[in-house]
Amino acid sequence: MAILFFLPLPTLAAPVTCPPGMENFPPFYDDATLFKDAIANVASVEPSNQRLTGITVPHHLLAADLVALGFHAASGFRYKRIVILSPDHFHKTHKLYATSMRGFDTVLGPVMADTDAVRLLEKNGDMVEESCLFDKEHGVRAMLPFLHHYFPEAKIVPVAMSVKAKRGDWDRLAEALKAIVDQDTLIVESTDFSHYLPQHEARRFDQQSINMLAAGSLDGIAALRQPDHADSVGALYIQTRLQRQLFGAQPLVVASENSQEHTSDYVERTTSYVVALFGTFGPGFNSPARPKDKIYYIAGDVNFGRAMKRILLRDGIADRIVDSILSLTRSRPLIVNLEGVILPNVPEAIDDMTLAMPQGLAVEMLKRLHVAGVGLANNHAYDLGPSGYAETLRALDEAGIPHFGQGETLALADLDLVGLTDIDTNGSDNTDLLTPALLDRLLHENAVRPVVAFVHWGREYKTEPSAREARLADEMRLRGVTAIVGGHPHVSSEAIVPLAGGDVAEVYSLGNFLFDQSAQRSSGSMLELRVFAQGTIFTRLIPLPNYFEMGRK
Repeated sequence: MAILFFLPLPTLAAPVTCPPGMENFPPFYDDATLFKDAIANVASVEPSNQRLTGITVPHHLLAADLVALGFHAASGFRYKRIVILSPDHFHKTHKLYATSMRGFDTVLGPVMADTDAVRLLEKNGDMVEESCLFDKEHGVRAMLPFLHHYFPEAKIVPVAMSVKAKRGDWDRLAEALKAIVDQDTLIVESTDFSHYLPQHEARRFDQQSINMLAAGSLDGIAALRQPDHADSVGALYIQTRLQRQLFGAQPLVVASENSQEHTSDYVERTTSYVVALFGTFGPGFNSPARPKDKIYYIAGDVNFGRAMKRILLRDGIADRIVDSILSLTRSRPLIVNLEGVILPNVPEAIDDMTLAMPQGLAVEMLKRLHVAGVGLANNHAYDLGPSGYAETLRALDEAGIPHFGQGETLALADLDLVGLTDIDTNGSDNTDLLTPALLDRLLHENAVRPVVAFVHWGREYKTEPSAREARLADEMRLRGVTAIVGGHPHVSSEAIVPLAGGDVAEVYSLGNFLFDQSAQRSSGSMLELRVFAQGTIFTRLIPLPNYFEMGRK
C-alpha cells in the first residue's frame, strides 16, 4: 500500500493594506517620548563638522540612541532628499525592491516622499514596484521620526530590499539610484548587524563586518552572511558602492554595540548595532565620538635628530607641525615608533646612519603631541648599544612617557599593543628575529580586550609584504590579534587589508611620521583606532603630509 506524505501548507502572509487614495501612511509608533529621549541623549555629542553623504544606523528601537546618533552626526548640514535602504523584513514585495510615492505621518510630524525621484526609480519596473508594505516596515518607519526632527524639509525615497536579491541585483539597483543621488542627498542605510548569536560569537562576526567596511571591500562585503553578519548585506553593499563611486567617501564607524549590553541577564540570541558615517573627511575633521568610546592614533617612524632637528629648531616650524597634527588627532592619545636613541647631548661626530636625538627636543615634542606610548621595537633602538637604549628608557621614564620594546605590552585603558621587530640593529645582517616564542607574547587572557601587533618588518621602500611577512601576519592572526600595524619601509600602505574573512585588519606599513626624508622617496599615514565597549574596533587610515618638507618651506 502506498504511503502518502502530506506537507503542511505554507502560512499565507497578511495582505498589504493601503490607505485610501493617496493619503499618507498613518503613524506606526504612538510614543513620542522614546524618540525625544533618544534625541536628547545624544545632543551633547559633537556633530560632524564636514558634510556627510551617508549614514548607517540600526532600526531596533532598543538602540534608539544609536539611530539618533547617526542622524545627529549629519545634522550640521541640510539635505533635500534622503534615500532610505531597508530590508523587506516581512517578504511583502513581489519584486526585488519596493518603494512608495506616499508620504508618512509620524509622532513627531509628517515626512513627505520625493515623488519625482520615486517615479524615476520606478521606471526600472522589472525590479522596482510601488508598494504599501511601508505601512508596517519598521526598517523605514523607525527612521522617520528622527528624520522629521533633524531634517524637517527633506523628502524621502524609501527602498525595501528583498532577501532574494543577489550581488548582480544590488549592482543594478545601485546604478538606478545614481539617477536620483546627488550632492543634496543623504543615503541612510537602515541595517542591524549580527543576528541570533550569543555576544561572544556576535563580536567576531561584527568585527569581520567592520573590517570589511573599513577596507571598503565590495568583494568582502558581498561574501558576508545574512543574518550572521547583518540583516541586509545588500544595503551595506549598495551604500559602500555608491559612497565610493559618487562621492569618493570613506566610512567611519562611531558605534558598535550588542543587545546583550542592555541587560545583565544572559541572552543566547542577540542583535548587534553599528552606526557608520560616510564622508571625505579632509583636514580639520572632528571625528565625532561618544564619551564611552576611546580613540587612539598610531603613527609611523619618528626621529627628532639629524636634519629633522635643524628644522624643528627654526622659529615657528615646530608650532606649525604640532598644530597640523593636533588638527587631525584633536589631542587624543598618540602612539609612535621612535627610531633612534635619546641622549642628553648628541655628539657632533656621530654618523648619519646612527640615529640619535637630543633629550630636550624629543621629550618636548612627544609631550606636545600627547604621545601616550613610544614603540621601541625597531632596528634603530640599539644604535648605540645597550647603554644607548638605557639612556632612552631613562629619558622617557623621567618624562612619564610610556614605552614598549621587543615583545613588551603597552596596556592602555581598553587596548593592548605589543611591540615586535623582525629586524635587528641598523646595518646588521641579523634579521628574521620573530620566533614563535616572541609571537606568543600576543596571547592575552582577556579575549574582550583588543590586541594590536605594532610590528617592524619588511623591506625599505616596498609597500607589499614578502612571503615571510604574509606568514608572520597569519601567525599573529592565529594568536588572536585584532589588528596588525606595521612600519619600517618608510612608505605607507594605501589601504587597510582584511585578513581571513575580516578577522584581522592589517596595515602593512604606516611609513614615516616625523622623519627627515622627502616626499619623493617616502610617505606616511596615521591610523585612527576606535575601541568600543564590546571589544570591537574600527580602523581608519589617514594620509599625512610630509612634515619634513613642510618645515623646509
